[in-house]
Order: sequence, then C-alpha cells, then structure tokens
Amino acid sequence: MSHILIVLAVVAFLFRKPLGRIFARQFPDRAKRHQVVGIVIIAFVLVIAVRLLALFW
Repeated sequence: MSHILIVLAVVAFLFRKPLGRIFARQFPDRAKRHQVVGIVIIAFVLVIAVRLLALFW
C-alpha cells in the first residue's frame, strides 16, 4: 500500500502543472481549489503518520 502512495506522490509531483490546470478548470474558485488541495495533502500526511505509528507500535 505504501508503495502505491509513493508512486502517486511522485506522479503528482512530476505532472503538477497539468494537474494544476485540471484543478483550475474543475474548481474555478481559488479558495475552494486550495481547500481541496489541502484536504488531499492532509490525507497523505495522515496515512503516512498512521503507518509510522503502526510501524513503531
């Protein structure tokens, strides 16, 4: 599972310009777009934190 998350993060980083344009078209409101991106980032951080917690438990 963690390998999939790492691959998704790398792909998102490599294609951040086209993904940004897709987000801009999908969410024309800047505040809403930032909220969606923030939620995605928080979800990644939470998953990584839970995996680290489980690793050291």
